[in-house]
Amino acid sequence: MTKVTIKDVAERAGVSTATVSHVINHTRFVSEETRQRVLAAIEALNYQPNAIARGLVTNSTQTIGLLVPDITNPFFTAVARGVEDKINQHGYHTIFCNTDEDPAREDEYLRLLAARQIDGLIVVPTGMRSERLIRLAEGNLPIILLDRETPEVAAPLISVDNESGAYQATQYLIELGHQRIGILAGVETISTMELRVDGYKRALKEAGIPIEESLIVRADSRFNVGPLAAVDLPFIRHPHNQNMPNAFQALKNLLDNEFPPSAIFVTNNQMTLWALHALRESHLRCPEDLSIIGFDDHDWALLSTPPLTVIRQPIYQLGQTAADLLMKLIQQQAVQPPSLFPVELIVRESCQPPRKNSSR
Repeated sequence: MTKVTIKDVAERAGVSTATVSHVINHTRFVSEETRQRVLAAIEALNYQPNAIARGLVTNSTQTIGLLVPDITNPFFTAVARGVEDKINQHGYHTIFCNTDEDPAREDEYLRLLAARQIDGLIVVPTGMRSERLIRLAEGNLPIILLDRETPEVAAPLISVDNESGAYQATQYLIELGHQRIGILAGVETISTMELRVDGYKRALKEAGIPIEESLIVRADSRFNVGPLAAVDLPFIRHPHNQNMPNAFQALKNLLDNEFPPSAIFVTNNQMTLWALHALRESHLRCPEDLSIIGFDDHDWALLSTPPLTVIRQPIYQLGQTAADLLMKLIQQQAVQPPSLFPVELIVRESCQPPRKNSSR
């Protein structure tokens, strides 16, 4: 099929290519009769204007980029929905990029988005220093950091009070009587994980409970066994799968410890699923043998057995706010980044006081 050009539209409408350009880009007055002829020709020929070429004229492509580290993570899916819903209200479109927590992949997407002349960027950074992101932020491209901060990038941050959320979770377990409280945390390069570890440690210190490094375990939070639908239930056994997430094995090692914890705080929704699976593999019950509290609240948390106690964060609102703030930057309005969003402790049935006279 031969590609329809602006010249084809001009010939059908009986006008110059410049007139067609003015109609498309609203760059000069065109009579209503002529404008309608051009629009009719565009529709009849199904002409699709080149967004980049149009952007050279209007100084806008009406597109933004959204970089997330793992689109299969329900947190980032909900964030993306919030961003897209708000962006669409402004007549803009969103280009989604999944970096897979890979700095090289992140850099490649940043390069491609810059080449497409996007009007703005919302990014959940991988946590590693990105020279390209730093340069883009120092240039004229409006950028919003979402969920995770990276000090080298001069851009507003939209996130929740992660330290406070972890503090609340740990304090709740302490109030139930737990003294040996483990934490399953993500990698140290991710700012949200470090803030949650900080909140966990602060609660222990205030309660006079010694911090035991052996109870702090690190793991990758991602699913590594295929699409989310294939592993959405934490109670499914995978005896032949050799590609289990290291979150599963890290927690299983902690549970097999000579002096295991009586409760555990899990800092990520996906790792919470694998924590439940590891608990089952170790033939332990929640909360009778181990109390579990997670970070993030999704439908499966309420429907699990038992229903999970969690720290809830306003995920959709984070995406909406990030998009709203980005549009203001694009429109060159004065902006003041909001304070960190508060989180909420949701008490369900996965935590109870520790059993007396038990190694747990």
